[in-house]
Amino acid sequence: MSGWADERGGEGDGRIYVGNLPTDVREKDLEDLFYKYGRIREIELKNRHGLVPFAFVRFEDPRDAEDAIYGRNGYDYGQCRLRVEFPRTYGSRGGWPRGGRNGPPTRRSDFRVLVSENY
Repeated sequence: MSGWADERGGEGDGRIYVGNLPTDVREKDLEDLFYKYGRIREIELKNRHGLVPFAFVRFEDPRDAEDAIYGRNGYDYGQCRLRVEFPRTYGSRGGWPRGGRNGPPTRRSDFRVLVSENY
């Protein structure tokens, strides 16, 4: 699975995005969810009132981050289905430049909107 992270713009630094978290999530909960994939260097929980919480988890070894994505993306956690992926950066599917926006990635779907002008 190793070149996958590079192809997706996905950080050789071991950092992953964790989205769709329950509103009462704590850093300890994230540690419990991800410790089995490898040594965690940092957990950055973003839990603003009124918004769905998300987090960034950084592993010491980037290969552990890949394993965590594979093992936890789509995982049912309470009433939530977790979204776990590499954070998006500029150049990886239209994301933001590093150091620019530290928010969750936009949601993708199979639906598209077509706008046309009818005279």
